[in-house]
Amino acid sequence: MTITLTLTGQSMIRGDTRVDAAEAVPTIQSLIKGEVAFTNYEAAVFDPRKGKTIRDGRFAAPSSSLEALQAFGFNFLSLANNHSFDIGVDGIVSTLEAAERLGIAHGGTGRNINAASKTTVVEMAKGSVAMVAFASGLIHDGRATDAQPGVNELKVVGATPDPADSERILESVRQARKAADIVIVTQHNHHYPGVELPNDFKQLLLSELPARLSPAPWLEPWARQLVDAGADVVTMHGPPILQAVEVYKNKPIFYSLGNFIFQVPPESIHLEEPILWESVVAYVDFEGSKLKAVRFQPIAMNKVGKGLPNPHDQFDVNEYHRTRGLPKPATGKQAQYLLERFAQLSAKYGTQLSISGDSAELRLDNR
Repeated sequence: MTITLTLTGQSMIRGDTRVDAAEAVPTIQSLIKGEVAFTNYEAAVFDPRKGKTIRDGRFAAPSSSLEALQAFGFNFLSLANNHSFDIGVDGIVSTLEAAERLGIAHGGTGRNINAASKTTVVEMAKGSVAMVAFASGLIHDGRATDAQPGVNELKVVGATPDPADSERILESVRQARKAADIVIVTQHNHHYPGVELPNDFKQLLLSELPARLSPAPWLEPWARQLVDAGADVVTMHGPPILQAVEVYKNKPIFYSLGNFIFQVPPESIHLEEPILWESVVAYVDFEGSKLKAVRFQPIAMNKVGKGLPNPHDQFDVNEYHRTRGLPKPATGKQAQYLLERFAQLSAKYGTQLSISGDSAELRLDNR
């Protein structure tokens, strides 16, 4: 019995797309297929009842943004990223409350570290699916503790993951393996060599250095450890750019699926490089826990929204801001060049992609 997972990159959604750009909704929904649909919610919900507004965090968003994601077809969300704590503890809790109210499976944050580390398990007609979610890099004060709500953080010093954090996360994966037929492990990472501060990250992207196209070296053995612990698929995001896919022990590792919804402030000039506004959606077919196929749909996001931008105020989330960065299928030369770049990056790992027209598929013949 086949279970299909739809895996996307991060969704930096700033409003309710059903209202802001209703005409785009059917196209977005057409990209979501199968029993499981995953994205990383890269925002923090502000709650007006707590006196919060959209100006309280760089990526603050209304709770209706989560409702929009659910309406698109997403039923699994990671809430763990470097913007989860943009409104502090209030934002963590408000986001959790919104996800709980909607009944959407979620993980990666919690009201304490035990809750943030908890494995999410969903029983479905075709089998059970578990998710372990965490984040690394630029988390700062957002880390969950015994007393503070926050993010399930994998702290990394230099190029070495913290042993206690590593073991906590690997144990969650082991427990997930015992609890479900399919285990998804998802990591939001902002680790590049030399990137310690947000300004370092901005400069890396502005300089268009080759390092932005590849995962930090320590991520490769770490991702394989996650598979060894029981992951059926490892899906990463954080770098706002498509990176390679590796197949390790017949399990796919996506080092970054880039962006799916990319509603970044118009003043963020370091996020204007064209290849940041395109990526792929991965459709992963399993029979039980056996990988059967991985297919890719290239997508492109619109850089220009409706109305006029305000490039001087990152907190002015106006119509232009809320209607840009929405995905649709990429076609023609854009799809061709995107998929060829993806294939070249993945070839480093011995991964082969078959490109046919405006789509691609992983070659699993010899694995």
